[in-house]
Amino acid sequence: MKRLFALLTLLLACLACAQQASAAVCAGNMTGALQGPLTVPAHATCVLQSATVDGDVVVEQGGSLLVNGYLEPSTINGDVRAKGCGSALLQGNVTVHGDLRIGHCTGTAPSGFQGPGAIVKGEVECAGNSGPCVAWLGSVHGDVEISQNGAGSDISLVDIGGGLKCSGNAATPTHKYGPNWVGGDARGQCGATGFVASGTSIVAPGTPATAGMSCAALASLTGFPVPNTKILSAVDTPAAGNLPARCVVNGVVNARTSPVDQCVLGDSFQVQLPLASAWNGRFMFQGGGGTEGSVPAATGSAGTLSPTVAQGYAVASQDGGHENTQLKLCGTMNNNEFFLDPMGTIDNTYQSIQVTTLNAKYLIDQYYGKGPEHSYWVGCSTGGRQGMVMSQNFPQYFDGIVAGDPVYELQDLWALTEPWAVQQIFKLYNATPGLPPIQYVPGPSPESPQAIVYPAFPVADQALFTTALLQTCDALDGVADGVIDNLPACDAKFDPATATYVSNGVTHSLQCTGAKDATCLSPAQVRAVKAVAQGPRTSSGEPIQAPAGKVAHDHSDPTAQGYRYDGGWMAASGMPSRIIGTATTSPGDYGLGLTITPYAVYSPPDPTFNMMTFNFDTDLGKLSKSTPEVTASTSLDIRRFVNLGHKIIWYHGLSDPGPPVLGTKVYYDAMAQQHGGIEAAQKFSRLYPIPNMNHCGGGPSTDQFDPLTPLVSWVEKGVPPGPLIASGSAFTGLWQVPAGAPTTRNRPICPYPQQARYVGPTSGAGFPAGLANASNYACVAAPGAHKEGHDDDRYKEGHDGDRSDD
Repeated sequence: MKRLFALLTLLLACLACAQQASAAVCAGNMTGALQGPLTVPAHATCVLQSATVDGDVVVEQGGSLLVNGYLEPSTINGDVRAKGCGSALLQGNVTVHGDLRIGHCTGTAPSGFQGPGAIVKGEVECAGNSGPCVAWLGSVHGDVEISQNGAGSDISLVDIGGGLKCSGNAATPTHKYGPNWVGGDARGQCGATGFVASGTSIVAPGTPATAGMSCAALASLTGFPVPNTKILSAVDTPAAGNLPARCVVNGVVNARTSPVDQCVLGDSFQVQLPLASAWNGRFMFQGGGGTEGSVPAATGSAGTLSPTVAQGYAVASQDGGHENTQLKLCGTMNNNEFFLDPMGTIDNTYQSIQVTTLNAKYLIDQYYGKGPEHSYWVGCSTGGRQGMVMSQNFPQYFDGIVAGDPVYELQDLWALTEPWAVQQIFKLYNATPGLPPIQYVPGPSPESPQAIVYPAFPVADQALFTTALLQTCDALDGVADGVIDNLPACDAKFDPATATYVSNGVTHSLQCTGAKDATCLSPAQVRAVKAVAQGPRTSSGEPIQAPAGKVAHDHSDPTAQGYRYDGGWMAASGMPSRIIGTATTSPGDYGLGLTITPYAVYSPPDPTFNMMTFNFDTDLGKLSKSTPEVTASTSLDIRRFVNLGHKIIWYHGLSDPGPPVLGTKVYYDAMAQQHGGIEAAQKFSRLYPIPNMNHCGGGPSTDQFDPLTPLVSWVEKGVPPGPLIASGSAFTGLWQVPAGAPTTRNRPICPYPQQARYVGPTSGAGFPAGLANASNYACVAAPGAHKEGHDDDRYKEGHDGDRSDD
């Protein structure tokens, strides 16, 4: 027994020694994965960069710690404890999963944190230090206490989940970069007016208006709310065309050379400021598109209200954290190169829009002498996703958001839905007798060549599909007008395998019953169409969920969706543009999910991987388990946004060939249930499905409308938006409508779950001209709009009503 006890004692001692030996010591610069706890020895200096510490970081007597997260992010999976240190400072994208506690440090340098991207998931305590404490531009989930410190402490632009307490500091802390958002109470020295934000301006409450600055003076402006901001130009610009006289400011945040591949990255932005006499007191952020890569002119894109700078809005835009012209000078000379840099992905996901928002509001304050009274976001596609990022992560920034056709679940779309759809046409080509070998065009290095698959489903066959679809479904809403306004009825009735259509008095089956000819689609073509509509499946027919979508806080359903059989499905800018292409061009999705996926949502990235070979049974493990491109926009938790009284409008083309409209509806339905159901959710949100519209516009649809004016009226006057009156001029082609039907239409876009119904004359002198008049339509309750559960196996989605998703 004594021998056993001695052996156990020795074993425990050895384990203790091993644990002690595994603890890292930092005296100098360290990067990479580090076993914790990490100790900064007495009087040593430690600089962490691009580091992950698996445990606590402890700074001993007189030691100094700097965690630099401006080049690449760092993570500490524990506490940061610095007692009696020299100083301890977190900069940029640093996440601390525990507490940040800095006490009785003797140096005069600032301690604490400064963002953007600084996150402390526990509490922050900075007390008894000789130097100042700073808490600037970050997020703290718990309480923040700043007490008994030397002069110069500052707390600015911090999102605090708990309370803020300041006491006994040598001088009252300041908030020189802006007020804070505090979930609890602000007490003591920080209880004074100005420490807690009111509204969406970053001008501290109670700050008097000033005379403002000249445009030229903005070029040398300092004191920006975001560190590492540089103004490149500020130019008085005369009126031209439909644009007014205005001040155009260009700048960049955190310009740097990537340590990954030596690419030049940074958050470039533009702000356009109408003259003070023309400013309406509002700020509008113009959302981006695609993977961005350049700064669009910030003139204000908001549908038919564009350019909003001419309507008095101050407008901002940005480049998603990279310039494509710079990317072509480095690495593989590919526009997706930035995804290989972790900070490049963070910028593209949310940080570029965050810092541009703050700097734009600061420029507005300096130019006009006061901050904006209200702030609005308007964007479609990537801009729609960015609007959702704002509602979920920065709910205090915008009073109102317009999120159109949002690509909010990028792993679903890029890695699953888009490759799946193109693969179906590729397989169809190879299964179609008589076609020549597939022709390929080169893609940008190092990507695979792109296939020309158009001969498998040419325009004539696309027209057959549209003819059968409209003849089956168009009149189910009461009138044949080229628009399917009763999609639930169409879902129940239309099956390409059994559908028929009439041509020149002869009834034809859409699917050939014999040899393929000009009147029918081959069974292989029909199978391809149905597979695209169904969405990604395993070989056993099971739906597929993207792994990254499962880890977001309170995440939406990550099941990859398919597409609606809507009236614009086979329009030129609809599904053919993405999955079929033309006789000389490859499918558009080659430039999207098929090439972006191996860069952006693979782990590890593999830019040479050919997504046409992706196996939906065996290759799912290649996908990243988590990426901010997904987790920053898929949470259903927008309670803070709602509790602040803010409003959000979604819209989505029902014939969108990019992000499936079903995904947006799945998100909206689930989000609504968290707030008491659709009716309750409509107190702060609206969803507008747009029949026949393709991605953010196009198709035989009423795709021209103004989403911003009704949002402003809702936010500022409390008037909820009803139907949006929209117009379109592309109602031409193979539509089964009466002779003389107008090619230009005005129609209402109805808020979900309502649908449009034509109530005008259906014969006589007023018809079919009445199809162009919006007053001849009414929005009515959709059949079965509130029925819960899944529909048919083809869609696997929520409610039965007008499915107005992405």
